[in-house]
Amino acid sequence: MNFITNHPYISIIIIIFILNSIIKKITRAKHSPIAKVFLFFIAIISQACSPFAGPVDKSVSDSYYYSKSKSNICYSPMGNWFELGNTKLNADVKSFKVLGREFGKDKNHVYYKSHIIDNEVDIATFYVDKDNYICFDKNNVYVAFNYLPYDFNKANQEKNHLWKVAKANPETFQKIDYDWSKDDNHFFYNYVPIDADYTSFKVLNENFAKDKNKVYSLKTYELLPALTIDPATTKKINDRYIADKNNIYDFQEYQNSELVDSLISIPHQNIDDLKILEDKFLLFDNNVIYDGVKIKNVDVSSFQIIQFPYSKDKNHVFYYGDIIEKADPKTFSILETSFYAKDKNHVFVYGKLLKEADVATFGPTNEKHSLLHKDKNHTYRGDEIVEGY
Repeated sequence: MNFITNHPYISIIIIIFILNSIIKKITRAKHSPIAKVFLFFIAIISQACSPFAGPVDKSVSDSYYYSKSKSNICYSPMGNWFELGNTKLNADVKSFKVLGREFGKDKNHVYYKSHIIDNEVDIATFYVDKDNYICFDKNNVYVAFNYLPYDFNKANQEKNHLWKVAKANPETFQKIDYDWSKDDNHFFYNYVPIDADYTSFKVLNENFAKDKNKVYSLKTYELLPALTIDPATTKKINDRYIADKNNIYDFQEYQNSELVDSLISIPHQNIDDLKILEDKFLLFDNNVIYDGVKIKNVDVSSFQIIQFPYSKDKNHVFYYGDIIEKADPKTFSILETSFYAKDKNHVFVYGKLLKEADVATFGPTNEKHSLLHKDKNHTYRGDEIVEGY
């Protein structure tokens, strides 16, 4: 009794835990009944503290709300006023209409989030399409800068909220996919019009496009003419590679995180029997290509993927496209944690020999969800020996 008197708060917590345990046993509930009641009361309290009377149009936007007194319109991202804020628009409540998730309009103004954008658009004809981020008026097509990369924001000298898509016809403009759009006269690559022959233009894959005159490498937000590629004979191989009558081509904008804009060409004699393994390896003319590079010392006839990034032929085991030194292809196997592998003689990690490891006793520790491995001598995390185990 003295404990309860001296420590009332601790006592209340202990009593709640005991009561919760008893209720769980009686009701056979998997989850805490008291926790559910607690969350219910939290929800009621949160609703009571909310500055909103409710959403203006929940089916269109979760960010525009009536103020508590319904005398104003508020913008609050996802209704999370406590963390993301709550801005009153001073809009005309009776005429306010939600146009998109982050767009609204009343009899006087057009709003993007909480900003008035009357100077950027034609108010009378402005609307937002079903994708909820491409906007139109009678003159232009727009995309909010928030939906575009940082480079677009740097180019926004006027500090507007909407990017005006140059040369776009609002009556015929349509999205094709994430990167491409078109109207009746132009194709647009990431909302930038491209200079190409409209009637013959075709996107080949993620790296290339062509028209009757040229083949283009698809650099982010820009097309680079690849003048050495023959457009008449160019065809798609997969989502990465193309080929013309002379070469297979790969375009790599970055290598090792450095901007290189490298167009790689690999000569071929005959690709009629070209094979593609898991959309990663190309096999033709006694060559195996991985990541735009020929794998050295490979036997094409016996080449196979074990489990990417591991592959092998009759003589070697490969990690991505590199030979794993001393690996025996006949006995090579991959452990459950796939950056580890072993054969009859050695243990490998990340495609390299783990010199200290004892192959006979090497394996995962018994700890649940642990990535640590051990042998009779050491415990390993990746290619490092971990002390204290």
